[in-house]
Amino acid sequence: MREAATFIARQSGYQDAGILAGLLRTVAKAVRVWTHRRQVVDLTQFDDHMLADIGLTRGDVRQALDLPFSQDPSLELRRLVAENRGRRWNV
Repeated sequence: MREAATFIARQSGYQDAGILAGLLRTVAKAVRVWTHRRQVVDLTQFDDHMLADIGLTRGDVRQALDLPFSQDPSLELRRLVAENRGRRWNV
């Protein structure tokens, strides 16, 4: 992606592609976070047994969705699953 940003910047007359590359990274991150948030919202449709199978509780999903929109809720879920497994929560 960085090469594409550099190419576009050069074609449009900009000497420094850093601003465009930074903007593209920011947009890509926002799209990724939004996509992950939509996937986490889908987990709210799972029943408690399905969530337990993947090492989560309904409260874990709510906690992840309560994060600010700029933060990726899937990273919080990953952390919570590891924490739950560390406590042998679902054994």
